[in-house]
Amino acid sequence: MPSAYWYYGLVVIALILLAASLLYRKDWKLLVLQLTITGIIHPFEIVVLILTDAYRYFPGILADLRLDNYLGSYISNSLIVPASAVAINAFSLSWGYIVPIAVIFTGIDWFFATLGIYQHFWWKSGYTGIGLIILYGISRKIWSELQEKRNCSIFRLTVIYLTYASIHNIIVFLVNQGGQLFKFQVPLAGDPEKFHQGFFYLYLFITSVIIVLVIGLKLPLHYRLLGIAFLTFVYWIIGEYHIFVPQVDDISAWQLILVPIIVVPIIMCLFRIAKIDYIFPR
Repeated sequence: MPSAYWYYGLVVIALILLAASLLYRKDWKLLVLQLTITGIIHPFEIVVLILTDAYRYFPGILADLRLDNYLGSYISNSLIVPASAVAINAFSLSWGYIVPIAVIFTGIDWFFATLGIYQHFWWKSGYTGIGLIILYGISRKIWSELQEKRNCSIFRLTVIYLTYASIHNIIVFLVNQGGQLFKFQVPLAGDPEKFHQGFFYLYLFITSVIIVLVIGLKLPLHYRLLGIAFLTFVYWIIGEYHIFVPQVDDISAWQLILVPIIVVPIIMCLFRIAKIDYIFPR
């Protein structure tokens, strides 16, 4: 069986889990949880997949092996793993069910490696199981906090950050196609691909923090304008010092500012639909 079918199967299972969870609970906070879990996984994946070459995905969906690897990562870490955490919380499953679920996904990890559609280097399937149990525990805590009408500032800002960063990251991946429109690079930076991915996460972190502070705190207007000015400065730096390297004509670093302009209204609408717009300051 072609490897793509196995990964398409994961996509279908993820969508079924998410749809079943939403239909059962009728609570859009579950979608916020999905994005939050995705945001938690992403920096870990940057370190383990990209910077330390722990494993590699072979979905066989895209001809470019580099992009195919990243697509496999997104299927795993933006769809199926968060969807399983969503289902656990939607159906209020106890640890008696959570541990077997982690074991099943650990088995899938091992099975995919056996099929040759997912390759371990220094990574072990057991690490996946341990990570899943930790992640499911974190998801239970986040879900519990999302039910509360009053949350501490750190929790509020963290949820906004993780949700914003997840949507921002997915949009850029889809539009940029893993580096087809632009790359981040500097001379003598070592492996260009690792620099691009590592710097992209640094850029994502900095810009996301600025956005979160601007929309997540009840700041005077001049402080909000200062945050926007600093964000503009970041775009100027990566363009002026040629860190942003266009791969096609008629694109510049300034066009990246369109992403937060799109994402901020999306998360505000999502939080309102999910009835957690109280996370934003009045």
